[in-house]
Amino acid sequence: MRRYTWILALLLGALAAQAQALSTPRPGQVIEVALEQLHPTQAVVGFDQIYYSLGLFADKPTKAFDEYCETNGQGEADKVPKNAKLLQPTSFTCKDPVGAHPEDMKTVVVGPGGQLYLTDGHHSFTTLWEAPGGGPQLKMWVKVTDDFSNSPDLATFWQRMEAARKVWLKNNQGQPLQPGQLPAHLGFKNLQDDTFRSLVYFTRKAAYGKPDAGAVAPEFLEFYWGNWLRTQMDLGQYDLNKKSGYRDAIEAVAKRMVSLAPGAQVGNSGFTAQQLGGMTQLDRDELEKTFDKKIPYVIDYRNSHN
Repeated sequence: MRRYTWILALLLGALAAQAQALSTPRPGQVIEVALEQLHPTQAVVGFDQIYYSLGLFADKPTKAFDEYCETNGQGEADKVPKNAKLLQPTSFTCKDPVGAHPEDMKTVVVGPGGQLYLTDGHHSFTTLWEAPGGGPQLKMWVKVTDDFSNSPDLATFWQRMEAARKVWLKNNQGQPLQPGQLPAHLGFKNLQDDTFRSLVYFTRKAAYGKPDAGAVAPEFLEFYWGNWLRTQMDLGQYDLNKKSGYRDAIEAVAKRMVSLAPGAQVGNSGFTAQQLGGMTQLDRDELEKTFDKKIPYVIDYRNSHN
């Protein structure tokens, strides 16, 4: 009798393993998940970048639906009735099917036990988490890049993640963290604010852009820039609570970024300025667009909610 029980246990174990293997998302797959299911691979975000989006949504509510559709790889929102709700996807439409624009989608790695670890999209998803009508139960589509679910333990899993540069183990002062110190969820109450990360974001297209054709932008690209800038500048010189002071800080960041030669290393990132999309000349027009169209939202939203 014991022998049959043992054989039955083996069979059941094999079937369970097979079922898990079949149910585990594979690289290249697009899957739907609730935001609360995603485990961050960084402890910090740039709150001001998110404030900009939330301020924009407050002024132009349909922009929240554009964010939802674009992040799902569906282009912009198409029809958004007055009673549309993010938590009810049937209440509005996007221009294209899910995944039609895969380059806009956010990415996850499958870890032990089928847990999903977000490697790109912390800002977009925290924005939708915090947006009116959004929240942790909002369902979004993500793209699976790697399956590390066969890691024998979490220590091995995190070693693989570090080797693949798919985790950012630093706090908002650039100091090292252990994987166990990463937050369990997205959202303002779980994540730290890194001002340098926001400032780098606001120089996009003015001081950096996509790396050269054929090159793949590294995960956490803006963090590499921000961590280097932390050693180059003293933000105490700027009044970041005023629009003029914030503009001055962004301009100083942008000028410092474009001063690096294309082949120069960006701090200890292991990447050159060119590999991180660094430009060699400041695009003044793009900088002025940021000053005019984004910074007012940041300061107004921050002042009205903090």
